[in-house]
Order: sequence, then C-alpha cells, then structure tokens
Amino acid sequence: MKASKLVALALAASAVAAFVLPGSAIAAKKSGPIVVGTDPDNDWGVNVDPTIAPAGALLASELTEASIGMADASTLNFVIKLASLPPSGGIPEGIRYTWDFSLAGKTIELDGKFTNYSRGACDPTNGQCDPTTGNMPRDPGMQPFLVRGDCAPNPTVTNLIVCEELGVVQATFDSAAGTITIPVPLAMIKAKPGSKIEPGTNSTYGTSINVIPSAFVSSGNFPFDSMLQTTTYTIPKK
Repeated sequence: MKASKLVALALAASAVAAFVLPGSAIAAKKSGPIVVGTDPDNDWGVNVDPTIAPAGALLASELTEASIGMADASTLNFVIKLASLPPSGGIPEGIRYTWDFSLAGKTIELDGKFTNYSRGACDPTNGQCDPTTGNMPRDPGMQPFLVRGDCAPNPTVTNLIVCEELGVVQATFDSAAGTITIPVPLAMIKAKPGSKIEPGTNSTYGTSINVIPSAFVSSGNFPFDSMLQTTTYTIPKK
C-alpha cells in the first residue's frame, strides 16, 4: 500500500513539474523589454503653444512610452514609442531624438535621427571631425544614433553641450509599431550584467527622453516633447 502511494505521489509531482516548468520558461521568454517611462500622447509643443499638439503625431514627435531590454547577451535595446511614425521618419533630417541615462554615476546620451548628415557626417564639437588632424567627414548611414559620454558645457560657446563620442549605432524605425529601437553594445558603454541603467537628465530640457526639431543643434525655444525615465533597468546576470 505504501509503495503504491509513493508511486502515485511521484506521478503527481511529475505531472505538476511538466505543467509548471514550461509555463515558467515561456513567461520569462515573453517578458521582453521593461517599460521605464510613459508620456501623454497629446502634449507635443505645449512649451510653445498648446494648440499645436495634434501636429506632433504627424511629425513623429509625440512620445508615448520608453522601454529597455536585451537584444542579445551583449546588446541593450533602448526603445522609444511614438503616437505615430511615418515611413519617412517624420522629417528625416530635421527631427532629433535623445535619451540621457546614468550608468555607474556617469551620464550617457543617445542622440539620433532618421538621417543625420548635418551632424553625423562631421561633428567638430566632439573631435570626431577635424581635417587638420586627419579626422575626415564620414557617412553615418541611415538611422544613425551617436552614443555619447562625458558631456559638459562648452567653455567658449554659451548653451552648447559637447560630448565624447563613444560610437555610432544604426537604429530600427518601425512605422507599423511606431517604435525606434536603438541597439547599444554593452562594451561600447562599459556596461556588464548587473549594471544599472538609471534615469538621466538632459542639461537643456531637464528630462530623460526628448524629441525636438533640429538642424545642427536644438533650442529649448523650439516646440518639443519630453519624457522622464522613471524606472531603473538592471542588466540581467547570466
């Protein structure tokens, strides 16, 4: 009798394990990026004129959500979600997206556009382009995002922030999903499993994630939309 009870218990335990373990694996696999910030879908340009807010979606400038997740074991995905994203990226060369975050006490900025030949080809403010030293103009490619660190005010030009360029990555603009996905290698920003991607603050706009009209530089007097990163993302340990 005791033996049969033990067999019955073993079979029951096996059935529970078979039911629970696959479900747990699927749940983990489907967890995906973690939302780290949200924003109303009707507040673009309110810093200038609240009545122009509906134009934000048409210009691919209305922020709604931000999330962070792992693209693979060595790459982070920073995802910006918009109310609308035309296939052309809005105004390709004229709409700028930035995301400032903190890593190990240092500020890092992602700065990009659908196309960015105005600044991505030759940016003297970070030493990337200076023909006198052999640093020549380049082709930044499509959907380039500059990964920048050690940002500080320019000592000779008022209201101009200069940064060290850590690298360039190519983002994915998904019109159907309304998302911009920026892949950042961990090595590029000196991050590792266990590192924390904490909220950062843009020195001009005072928020973490911003979208604003821009040529070479942007101005806080332009209509823009901003979003705060409110949640810290911890890079999973292996």
